[in-house]
Amino acid sequence: MTQIPDFIETNLQGTNLWFRIPTNPIKEIRGERRKIIKDAYKALLSKLNGNNFIKNDFLDENIYIIWKESFQKASNNATRYWQTTYAVLKLPDVLKYAKPFDENYRSFDIKDGNQKKNRYVELIKLRYTFNSKTEDYKNFTIEVVIGKKSDGRNVQYSLEYIKKACS
Repeated sequence: MTQIPDFIETNLQGTNLWFRIPTNPIKEIRGERRKIIKDAYKALLSKLNGNNFIKNDFLDENIYIIWKESFQKASNNATRYWQTTYAVLKLPDVLKYAKPFDENYRSFDIKDGNQKKNRYVELIKLRYTFNSKTEDYKNFTIEVVIGKKSDGRNVQYSLEYIKKACS
């Protein structure tokens, strides 16, 4: 197994913006990853130029990226692991190609708080797996939670690194 470097250097997909993601799991560097996530969401939303959605192949529907919902939740969750920060930098592919990992990928169990405040009526859990032939540590799975709003729009709500994903 390949040793994980101290930093993962990669670009924001579709841009020439490069980032150095610290891989150390200590809590103190979450601020560095939060800044990367913030800069990536700002750049991605700017690049999308008002068309702030990516069509998911499985759902055959658009998934919207909304600053106050997508970034806010991701900036809390995606700082815990470098893998999730990496997924933010590859968000166009993650949203386009994510698919269910089992038949229970839809839930109507909406939590009080942000999920109700954002008017979600359904949560859709999809997964995306990164595969690298040359770097073992880049083989991992991310869960994408999409909130379906009462108006029918799908919003990227959360990204989580799955430590031990089901195949």
